[in-house]
Amino acid sequence: MDFYDQERREPLTQGETAVSVTPNRANLVLELFDAYYKRVYCFTRKSLAPCAAEDIAQEVFTRLLTVNALEEKTINSSYLIKIADNLIKRRYNKDQRKNQYIDSQREEAIRDLRNLRKEEAQWSSKDITEALASLPAHERDAVRLVICEGLSYEEASVSLGVPVSTVNNWKYRGINKLKAHAEAKEEVEMKQSA
Repeated sequence: MDFYDQERREPLTQGETAVSVTPNRANLVLELFDAYYKRVYCFTRKSLAPCAAEDIAQEVFTRLLTVNALEEKTINSSYLIKIADNLIKRRYNKDQRKNQYIDSQREEAIRDLRNLRKEEAQWSSKDITEALASLPAHERDAVRLVICEGLSYEEASVSLGVPVSTVNNWKYRGINKLKAHAEAKEEVEMKQSA
């Protein structure tokens, strides 16, 4: 059976008890905030950036609203600073776990990429020459000049004596034919290995 805080209507976590926020409690926390906020913020600022320090300092006082029998306790700055210290440690540990997870995912992705590269079919110079030879002369020249030799479209245009748009079209068609050639070669290799 789940217990619910009557005001929040949220399930209570393990060990948490429902505490109603009365006007007296709210006023007490407000007085503590006025008296100790600056000290708590200065403490958190030693470890955190200004924005994060402010978040933690404010959370300290928000958590006071849920402390059992707050009205009967004597709250001083060291008590509040201890709450802030615990919140900083939790945040640090959470960030560490997140960073470890990100690092492990990055390493796994790199390992997968390396394995994928090993599995990819490598083309020999002979394969590349044969693939280029299968293209019409004008497409082969456009691919060779722009892709293989790294000329700009303008330079290739001057070299071939055609407009830039024509060089772009020839290169585009040639690349698509090379992709189709590679896919066909891969299918043949897969059938042979099966």
